[in-house]
Amino acid sequence: MALKQAFLISLGLTLFKLFGFHLSGSMIVLASFYDSLTDSLVSYLNFIFYRKAREKADHQHPFGHGGFEVVSSLVQSILITILGCLLAWQSLELLFKGSHPAMDRASFPYVLGIMLLSAFSGLAIQWFLGRFEKQLAEKGEVSLTVKSDRAHYLSDFYTNGFGAIGLLSVYWLESTTLDSVLGLLGSLFLFKTAWPLLVSTFTHIMHVEAEPEVQQEILRLALSTDRLVEGIHRLRTRRLGPNLFVDFHLKLPAQMPLADAHRLGDRVEDSIMERFPQADVLIHLDPDNLPDEEV
Repeated sequence: MALKQAFLISLGLTLFKLFGFHLSGSMIVLASFYDSLTDSLVSYLNFIFYRKAREKADHQHPFGHGGFEVVSSLVQSILITILGCLLAWQSLELLFKGSHPAMDRASFPYVLGIMLLSAFSGLAIQWFLGRFEKQLAEKGEVSLTVKSDRAHYLSDFYTNGFGAIGLLSVYWLESTTLDSVLGLLGSLFLFKTAWPLLVSTFTHIMHVEAEPEVQQEILRLALSTDRLVEGIHRLRTRRLGPNLFVDFHLKLPAQMPLADAHRLGDRVEDSIMERFPQADVLIHLDPDNLPDEEV
């Protein structure tokens, strides 16, 4: 499981960065530590929620468990925001007090190595998650959990790479002010990471329509199932985690026997679910002689 492997790698990086901060006392390393700590916590939650979100619907959850992915994304964005606030507060405290332990020159290469290792590990993890996300897309599935995790690890590459450059600057210039400023920039980047996750989460909570290309694909599948399908209308879609809810009215010849119409509706439903395995499809059968005001 890609999410489980991402958690284990991130946990190892978190411990490395904690050791690096112990050696240097640098706000840059602390920013990177907070980021990896967030990664570890969120990856663990994502691993659990990803599996839970794919459990079948039951009596208490007739619409499935897709809400777990929404909760996962919401928790992730809140954690990132809290850690961003904590980092900003500590950086400002250091900026105004001006006290900072001197960096040991002997330990500097190890700290720099930790930052560079973290940067390229984040790049590797997001690439691995990207492959997993592509496999899901080929099956017509969208995972808010995987998408959020991938975006977060890609940001790790930039934050840790930037941190390594900042660490070199602090080492050469011996400036605690620069270290504090870079810590503040790190907190701003955490806020920037949290914002799109919050937007995506509330998009699911507010039941926004699925992507236009998904709606077009549903229309194409319905119309291509059989020549007797005269059209569809009142198409409504929404996502809830990995689940895609679809309902529409299927226009069929009025003289078609009810049993035949029902079988054709089942074929249309099967065609859509074959393309989107996580779809929950509800089809209303309409005769083609309905007045326009009722269509």
